[in-house]
Amino acid sequence: MGKLKPIGIDLGTTNSAVAWVDHAGRTAMVPNSEGDILTPSVVFFDDYEVIVGKEARAAAILYPDRVAECVKRDMGHPYYSKPIRGQYLPPEVIQACILRKLKADILHTLGPDTAVVITVPAYFDELRRKATADAGEMAGLRVLDIVNEPTAAALSFGEAVGFLTPSGSPKEEMTVMVYDLGGGTFDVTLLHLAPGTIRTIATDGDVQLGGRDWDMRLVDYVAEQFKAIHGLDPRQTPAGLQRLLDTCVEAKHTLSARTKTKVRVVHEGRIADIEVTREKFEELTADLLERTAYTCRQLLAAAKMDWSQINRILLVGGSTRMPMVSRMLKQLSGMEPDHTVNPDEAVARGAAQYASYLLAKQGGIYTRPSFEVVNVNAHSLGVEGIDPDTMRKTNVILIPRNTPLPARFTERFATKTDNQRSIVIQILEGESTHPAECTPIARTVIRDLPTGLPKGWPVEVTFEYGTNGRLSVRAVVPGTQREVQLELERDWGYSSEGIARWRQVMAGSPGFGDFERLLQEMLQTGPSQTAQSVGGGWVAVPVGAESANWATPLGPAPPAPPAATQSSPATASVPTPSIPAPSASVASGGTASIMSGSMMSGAAMAGPSLAGSAAAAASAAVMPPTDIPGLRGPSGLGAPASAARPIGEIAAGAISAGGVAVPTPASLLSGPHPASASSGGLTASYPPQAPPLATSISTKTATELSEDMAGSGSSSRMLSLVGHVIFALLGLALGYLIGHWWNPERFPLPW
Repeated sequence: MGKLKPIGIDLGTTNSAVAWVDHAGRTAMVPNSEGDILTPSVVFFDDYEVIVGKEARAAAILYPDRVAECVKRDMGHPYYSKPIRGQYLPPEVIQACILRKLKADILHTLGPDTAVVITVPAYFDELRRKATADAGEMAGLRVLDIVNEPTAAALSFGEAVGFLTPSGSPKEEMTVMVYDLGGGTFDVTLLHLAPGTIRTIATDGDVQLGGRDWDMRLVDYVAEQFKAIHGLDPRQTPAGLQRLLDTCVEAKHTLSARTKTKVRVVHEGRIADIEVTREKFEELTADLLERTAYTCRQLLAAAKMDWSQINRILLVGGSTRMPMVSRMLKQLSGMEPDHTVNPDEAVARGAAQYASYLLAKQGGIYTRPSFEVVNVNAHSLGVEGIDPDTMRKTNVILIPRNTPLPARFTERFATKTDNQRSIVIQILEGESTHPAECTPIARTVIRDLPTGLPKGWPVEVTFEYGTNGRLSVRAVVPGTQREVQLELERDWGYSSEGIARWRQVMAGSPGFGDFERLLQEMLQTGPSQTAQSVGGGWVAVPVGAESANWATPLGPAPPAPPAATQSSPATASVPTPSIPAPSASVASGGTASIMSGSMMSGAAMAGPSLAGSAAAAASAAVMPPTDIPGLRGPSGLGAPASAARPIGEIAAGAISAGGVAVPTPASLLSGPHPASASSGGLTASYPPQAPPLATSISTKTATELSEDMAGSGSSSRMLSLVGHVIFALLGLALGYLIGHWWNPERFPLPW
């Protein structure tokens, strides 16, 4: 195998494009088999073949139930929103069909020795990013990484103006806003450009806003006009809707070049030519444009910047060709948007540059990397806990949004019982404090802890956000030589085995029958997901927090675990807190409060238990990091945090049976002074946050839950019986009163 050629794939909602980097370091577009640069992201599922591109789009009018489009909006969900021939297909499988077509075009033009980077909207969460990477693997591509579309566009701009080399022609640094309005998603990102460096400052967006929404506003307007003329609605049939949509898309393109156009609608033998002006179109879609303007203002506010600090505004995505977009941005910023890059090609070209950058770092390309890229996470990462004051679930954020990537956060947990063998952690992504409003990324399970660990033995769990926004988790047991890379158990998504089965289908010449058979097989053999639902029997209580390259004494170190024959010098001396004795008041199912004179901050996390684990009552708590001298921010590379807070004490109160609460330091992100964290030598300041309330939760064993359910069932039956008796007595009394009214002599009143 020769040197791998770097490929960038812009996997768009409405159109996709491919670019590569030649031996001279210049990017070039890869045409498809029809000779076009853009390939429509539309898939037609015929009986014996799958067709992608213009032919699939043309087939949508005749066979609307066999065509899938705008699939990108459903990424991260279990199924594509529209049934295909009566079957609900996973969106990553449909995206894999598009990537399979692009792979064939790449193979035809450049040969087999290629490695690709696939782009995603910056505001895609972790589930959508994983689904995109899975689609690439299903298509048989060698996927190097996933990169944000605005970052790719900035790389393309950097190539055009010379920022991708340290000795590039521009000597001044600049701050660029990338306004990316695609067919189905919208992103806006702030980036700092310097010769040889591209650093993301902040990002925001809306994954359910794009050019398709403008199309549908025009469709609805034209349909209502036709209905007023002929009394018929062309949207009532799938074929009529598809025909009207295609016509309105062409009209939208025309309105970008002219001030008015006519839309011809043909439906059930009736014809109408409906005039649409640019002014009317802009009036119909004014609220959609305002949503993008609002997001831009929110982004600047989050970055604590204003328009005067922006040097360029780059327009990316075909929908930015609408004149209303440039006019709105000029009104907001006072500057003309930059048209240096081609909005249809910029993302693919930048992705190819990023693929070249990654291959150069691996030593698999012609030159050494000449520039550095720093991204940020678009969504906060946290764990689920319960506030003991309200007993409501809460999202405890560990890595705030817009943290430079890669980022690392290490949390230390303590086993709750002797000889505990497993710990479960539920991971959330989102900004809300309510878990129901966040995305449950996955749960991770620390299994097979060493036997003989005493109660309170620490387990260090490290969360790592990669530059591609993907999450990995690993665990270390101090005092032993155990380090485990943990698998994330997701509510949906494919395991490596499931991906391999779809890749095998894609490798041939599949038709819809092949997809249908594999779906039926998966339904019969069980889902390929790795997610599982588990109940009580494990406990983890945090005893502190740490980031990379520091250690702070929190108490005397425990003795070596009985199962360990030799301790690693690096880990044997890791200081751990002493475990206080449980309160004298012990009650099954109770909670332990972690308090100090000023109400210590903290958060608790509840997770499911593993089948077959210990039958002791369990409680779990996860706490944010602590304000202790020497602690660093979530990325593990920043400046020391603020002064230490006193460690809390256990309040006298109920503690769950077999459990013990551990004092927990205050949050790293709390206090009057903002903590800071950095990545790759770049420092980012986090705004001060109010300390969250201490949280805790108790869970019960399967035996206790069964007893509770049995008791609850008996109480319910007794309550039901009493209710029936009362209603019967009331009925008799009412009947007697009616009888007295009808015949007083026969039914005299007792009194």
